[in-house]
Amino acid sequence: MEGKELKSLTSLAAAVDKLASVLKDLELAVEEVDLLEARGRVLARSIEAKIAHPPFDRSAVDGYAVRSSDTYSASLFNPVELRVVRDTPIKQGCTSPVSTGEPLPEGADAVVMLEETTRGDGKILVYRPVAVGANVSRRGEDFSAGEVVLEAGSVLDFRKIPVLSAAGYSRVEVLGKLRIGVVSIGSEVVEPTWVSGDLPRGRILNSTSYVVLSYLGRYPFIDTAYYGLAPDDYSFVEDIVLKALSVNDIVITTGGTGPGSSDLVYELVEKNGEWVFRGVAMRPGRPTSLSLVGGKPILHLSGFPLAAWTGLEGLFKPALTRALGLKGLETRVVYARLATRLPNQAGYTTFIRSRLKAVGGELVVEPFMLRGSGLLRSLSETDSYIRVEEGSEGFEEGEVIPVYLDYP
Repeated sequence: MEGKELKSLTSLAAAVDKLASVLKDLELAVEEVDLLEARGRVLARSIEAKIAHPPFDRSAVDGYAVRSSDTYSASLFNPVELRVVRDTPIKQGCTSPVSTGEPLPEGADAVVMLEETTRGDGKILVYRPVAVGANVSRRGEDFSAGEVVLEAGSVLDFRKIPVLSAAGYSRVEVLGKLRIGVVSIGSEVVEPTWVSGDLPRGRILNSTSYVVLSYLGRYPFIDTAYYGLAPDDYSFVEDIVLKALSVNDIVITTGGTGPGSSDLVYELVEKNGEWVFRGVAMRPGRPTSLSLVGGKPILHLSGFPLAAWTGLEGLFKPALTRALGLKGLETRVVYARLATRLPNQAGYTTFIRSRLKAVGGELVVEPFMLRGSGLLRSLSETDSYIRVEEGSEGFEEGEVIPVYLDYP
C-alpha cells in the first residue's frame, strides 16, 4: 500500500483527461422544461428548426416598400416622386409604408428608410436610390426549416433561448441537473455563525466551502448540497461522505488532502474505494486528487481557498466541459502586456491571479503578488488570471501574454 505522501504528481493535462473520462460515465436524466425555465440548462439533443426564420421576407427598417427600379434616378437634388398606396401588389410608381418586421408587400423588392424620404399629399419624395433587397430580411435568412440551430451540449442563455422560440419550440429537452455534494473536513475550521469574539488559537473561519459553493452556483445546471464541516474524526468523515455519495452524482471534499497524520481522506479512500490520481502538478492546488468510492467520483480539493479555486477552474471546469460536450462555457481570453516578470517553477502548471487595466490605450495585466494559497484578497481584488504552462519558464516583463477572464 502506498503511503500517504504524494510520491508522484499527475500532470494537469493528464488529470483533466482522467476526470473527464470518469465524468463521461455519469448517467444524467433527460427532462423537458418550458423555455422560461431553461436558462442555464444544458441542451440534451441538437435542435432542428421547425420553421424558417424569418418565416417571410420582411422589412428591416421603418420606411416605404418600393420597386427598386423606381428609385434608380433618385438623388438629393432630383428626388423621385412615388404615390402612397395601401393595396398590393405594389405597382410601378407606387409605394406602401412599412414598419420594422412587417412582411414585405407583394410587388416590392426593397425598402427606403423613412429618413431618406419626405411625405405630403399622398405622395413621398425619395432622395436616394436603393438596390434590390435593400433593407429587407429574406425568408430563412437566420435559418431554414430543418436546419440545426443549436447543438447538444449548448448551455442555454439569453442568446440561445430566443433561437429556440423562433425555431418553433416552447419546451425543450435538457440534461437533468448535475448533483454535487460538498463536504469540508478539518476540526480547525469553524463557520462564521460561531464567532462571538476572538477565535481560539489555531481555529480559522470557513471560507473554502464558500469558494466552492459560489463557484458551482454560477451554473444553473448544477445542484449543490452542502453537508457542512466534518471534524477530524474518521467515523464522522466516513459517514457524511458516504451519505453524500448516496444521493449525489459527485462529491467534492475540501481539506484533508495533505500527508499529515490528521488527514482522513486517504484512509477513507483506501478502505472504501480506489485512487484515480493523487496530487496534480499545478500551483496552487498540488494536493488535488480524484478517487472512486462505490463507483462514484470524489474530487478532493485543498482546504485553502485559492488552491480550491484552482482545482475547480483548472481541472474540474475543463473536464466537465469535455465530458458533457458543453458549449458556451469557454473561458474568455484577452491579450495584455505583462507589468512585471513572472517566473515559473519547473514541472508545474501555475495559476496567478491578476488585474487588468488600461494604460495609455493599451491593456496591461498586473499579477497579484501576495502569495499563499489561502489568501482571499487574491480572489476578491482581481478580475482575471494568468496561466503558465508546465513546460514554460514563465513570462518576461513587457511580454504580451494571454489573460483569462473570470466569467463565465
